[in-house]
Amino acid sequence: MKKKITAVLLTAVMAITLLLPALSAQAAYTEDNIKEAVTGAISWKNSNDAPLYSIGSESSNLLITALRRLGAWYDYAAYLDGLDGVAAGYGAGHYASDMQRTAIATAAAYGDAKNVGGRDLVGDSTYYRGYTVPLDSEGSDGLSWALIALDSMDYTVPDDAVDNRNQIIAKLLSFQNTDGSFGGTAYSTAAAITAFSRYTSTGGAYTITRYETGEEYDISPAQAVSQAVSYLSSSQTKDGDWGDSVSTSMAIIALSSAGIDAQTDRRFTARNGNAIDGLMSYRLSNGGFGYSGSTPDGKATSYAICALTSYLGKIQGASPLFYLRLDDKINTEYSSTPAPDSSSSSSNSSSSSSSSNSSSSSSSSATTAPRATTAPAATTAPAATTRPSTSNSSSSSSSSSRAAATPRVTTAPSNTMRPTRTASPMATADPNATAKPKATATPKPTKRPDLVGPVEMPGPMPPSDDNNEPEDLNGSVAGGEHEDRSPVGVILAALIALLVLAALIGLAYLKQSGNIIKPSAKNTKENDSEYKAKQHRKTEEHRHFEAREKYRGRMKYKHA
Repeated sequence: MKKKITAVLLTAVMAITLLLPALSAQAAYTEDNIKEAVTGAISWKNSNDAPLYSIGSESSNLLITALRRLGAWYDYAAYLDGLDGVAAGYGAGHYASDMQRTAIATAAAYGDAKNVGGRDLVGDSTYYRGYTVPLDSEGSDGLSWALIALDSMDYTVPDDAVDNRNQIIAKLLSFQNTDGSFGGTAYSTAAAITAFSRYTSTGGAYTITRYETGEEYDISPAQAVSQAVSYLSSSQTKDGDWGDSVSTSMAIIALSSAGIDAQTDRRFTARNGNAIDGLMSYRLSNGGFGYSGSTPDGKATSYAICALTSYLGKIQGASPLFYLRLDDKINTEYSSTPAPDSSSSSSNSSSSSSSSNSSSSSSSSATTAPRATTAPAATTAPAATTRPSTSNSSSSSSSSSRAAATPRVTTAPSNTMRPTRTASPMATADPNATAKPKATATPKPTKRPDLVGPVEMPGPMPPSDDNNEPEDLNGSVAGGEHEDRSPVGVILAALIALLVLAALIGLAYLKQSGNIIKPSAKNTKENDSEYKAKQHRKTEEHRHFEAREKYRGRMKYKHA
């Protein structure tokens, strides 16, 4: 009896040991956990890879955009000064997506992306790009980031544009493969989802020719996003990521932009974790993020900051990450953070009073900067068409005077600005000059793609106030490989596996102890003649017969 009790206890201990990892793998990150990761990553960037080290790079542009959405203070004026030279160096050999991310970062730094060093960076990288090289020469990425850049501040596309919004959408739809992906990668697919996320409610389908197969068919942005989301679900690894931290970050940005919770949606809950788990697996002890290994990487960390900021915006009901028009701040205050003491509040009294006066006339208010950053607290942001002044007033309270500096308005260039065919901007152009560069090519008349249905695509829809997560973008549950991988399903599967394991262990113990009852084969083999013969030899009568035969043999030998 004691042995049986011991076996049962041993089985229970093994079951609990195996069940705990399955339960811990499904533990969700709280909002404070996400905020802590964001502020820790920003702190690492400030110490190791600050934006002013590489102005205009992909890493710095993304971080500046995230800081703007977080309402964090930064020396945006210095960053804008550096972007003047960066924009002047862009030519036909540069990727359009690099120029488009720089245009987004310019707007994020409270600058005018249509006048960066005297150059219309928005037009040159999107609707006038075709004067130098085709906008789709980079593939789907150039088209995706073109839409993201145009919609970041709801820029108006002129009538003589080489590519208007309708044409950009139609070209991007043509790049979708039959498996739902764009470019066959998670990154490009996520970028396309992010670009289409504001067009899924406008209706209308486009008649396009798929580049992969050459077939002509009708598809709407909402249908394209649904197929792309299914591709991301099927291509997610068992650990919840997409092979590297940059692709994983872009996937989280896309899901958040499309209104999908990357941590709770069952389509993105893999065997060992969800999408947030997958990204956090790249987080290092120093706060930075690695690309694919244990070495911190500046670009990977910037993408991770954007991804986590985008996810915070999703659960807080804010607009998508790259939509700067509303200027709604994403909060990184910890729910358990105590209120600041009187000394710190009194030291910032002058800047607080000045910022409160300026913010009373505007509808949006700034939030406090992330706690882990080394930068001063967030101040009231100037309007999107202004640029903070870099001039230093005198001395007594430098941080306060700088925070409340009067913004300097830049002169907006004309909408008729065109790049030349060689895309060689004037390096010494004066932003305040009224002269406008002359186009060397006659604008081509645009041809609007055919639309199926009564609704035309006039432009992006404003962000919705409805924070309810839809089951799918088409109103039904998407397919995808991860459809049944909910935490409850994982736990039930683990329990069934443990019961099977416990049964095997119990049988092994009973067999070893000799208490196991072997099943009889009598009923199954009763018609087998060979079996009957063997069984007959084992009967009592047969044993008596054998004994008599042995006795007769001995007597015969004796008398012989």
